[in-house]
Amino acid sequence: MDNKPYQSEWDQLPENVKVTAQLFGTLAQTIFSYFNDETIKISPLNFMILMDILGNPGTSMSELAKRVGISKPQLSRSVSKLEDLHMIKRVHNTENRRNVNVYPDKEGSDLMAQQFLRVANRLDKTLSALSSEDRARLVPLMTESLEILSKAGIVQQ
Repeated sequence: MDNKPYQSEWDQLPENVKVTAQLFGTLAQTIFSYFNDETIKISPLNFMILMDILGNPGTSMSELAKRVGISKPQLSRSVSKLEDLHMIKRVHNTENRRNVNVYPDKEGSDLMAQQFLRVANRLDKTLSALSSEDRARLVPLMTESLEILSKAGIVQQ
């Protein structure tokens, strides 16, 4: 019998991958918990889709499905729900009518603006637990992290 402690696949990952995954996972959980309340009537997945469309207006359904990491039929159902709520709109591509592009609608843009302001206020309140020195250090550290991650195509600058 082998007395070596079990090593999971997670334990075998490079440290930079584990730290990045932990950072993104923790931030995503925190931010989604700020959004997840009774004022917003869409699922976290639909919220993520709406955020992507706001950041990439006119994106094709195929591109959107790849970026979000879901199947085209699942995306179509989610987009239909968001369309019913007047948060986005689908438009057939003028060059190729088989392609459909999605755009934010006024209600979707307004909702996201309100939610981002709400998240910013909650995040500011959460970060107020840090000393002013730690808060000041956080900005260049996060900025540099974003710059490095953009080189890998993980974030867009």
